[in-house]
Amino acid sequence: MSLMRGNRMQGTGKRTWLCAAALACLSVLALPAFSETCITQSAMTPADRTALEDAGQRFAALTAANNADAVRAQTMPQFAQDFGGIAEAIRTAAPKLQGASFVRDTLWILDASTSKPGADGSAQDAQFFCNLNGGSLQTSFLIPALPAGRYALVVLNTAGTTEPYQIAMLLRQSTPGTWQMGGLFPRATTAGGHDGVWFWKAARDYAAKKQSWNAFVYYNEAEQLLKPVSFLSSSHLEALQAERSKSAPPALSTGISASQPLVIAAKGGAEFRVTSLEALNAPAQTGLDLLAHIHTEDAVSDPVALRARNAAAAKAIVAAYPELRSAFHGVWIVADLPNGTTFVSEEPMSAL
Repeated sequence: MSLMRGNRMQGTGKRTWLCAAALACLSVLALPAFSETCITQSAMTPADRTALEDAGQRFAALTAANNADAVRAQTMPQFAQDFGGIAEAIRTAAPKLQGASFVRDTLWILDASTSKPGADGSAQDAQFFCNLNGGSLQTSFLIPALPAGRYALVVLNTAGTTEPYQIAMLLRQSTPGTWQMGGLFPRATTAGGHDGVWFWKAARDYAAKKQSWNAFVYYNEAEQLLKPVSFLSSSHLEALQAERSKSAPPALSTGISASQPLVIAAKGGAEFRVTSLEALNAPAQTGLDLLAHIHTEDAVSDPVALRARNAAAAKAIVAAYPELRSAFHGVWIVADLPNGTTFVSEEPMSAL
């Protein structure tokens, strides 16, 4: 299977982190992060807890109904003016939420009311540290360029859907008891029928078997499934990250990215620059596939040539790291083309 896409994969079952016009998606500035006040749901007043849960339920229902106009009418003014990200998040999530009811996962109040702007008048980064039940476990949030205000993160899980789903929302209090939308983050919480804890345990098993490449991908998947928003960290996630670093292949000890690609040499002298390795729901829920992005610089436009290059990249990855055969059903290659589009194709493991 092969197809030409825009700038991201569609319809493969993979969660997409949407920069949903949220405060957390603003550019990270080189400014100091100031510690603000965090209130856990157990420490909230009943009035705050009720108001937040009501707001979360209302926004979740509007998202399920694909009613972007109603959400926009209740969005912070600066983000209502540039609503494309939230609108796309709603459009993408709505089909996944049909027939869903929503159950509270967690609530946080993030109070930055006393935050002061920088010398140039710009908003400062804000950091919130939340101790859980007075113990040693901690959750923290780092939100860039956050204007002063009283915020909250509301996380709801679905019930009654074919696959588990979660909606996280960053809200800002406009008046006492009234909360406006600041960011919307819907996502699946399973891949291949398994949740984040399962992937964490599987990653440990692969690490124990010295299958470091499988462990690396599974640790990454575990983190993505366990992390409701990109600007959250926790004691548990830090433990996962430490395990991943300890077991990572030497070639990935400092990570993998577009600026730091993994270079894989193929037979015949070709080289492929891999910029990410992820797990992906296989079609028809037949298991998990490996998803690899490759960076390309040549302006190839012939679909046959593009398909051949993707197939060669998939073969080179599996040839270099044969342990991947035992963990994945197939390999998807996303070639990031110079014109900003992508060419996507899938190779079953049996063909590699």
